[in-house]
Amino acid sequence: MRIKITKSLEHSVQASNRDNPPEDSFPAGEYLANLTPEGKIEVINAKKIKALFSFSQFREKISLGEFIVIEA
Repeated sequence: MRIKITKSLEHSVQASNRDNPPEDSFPAGEYLANLTPEGKIEVINAKKIKALFSFSQFREKISLGEFIVIEA
């Protein structure tokens, strides 16, 4: 699915370079999001940085207007 993040997101991320994580991991914009086998929603940016959200966290971000689902 594709989502739009309306506010910059600084979340616990999994970066390929853990020694120097980016400060603004997910600036406002469009991102790909996948459902993992564990039932989490994984948001990925172009730098191979991932953020994992539980379904309830993801739903809360949508209800607050921080995430907008563009394409399911």
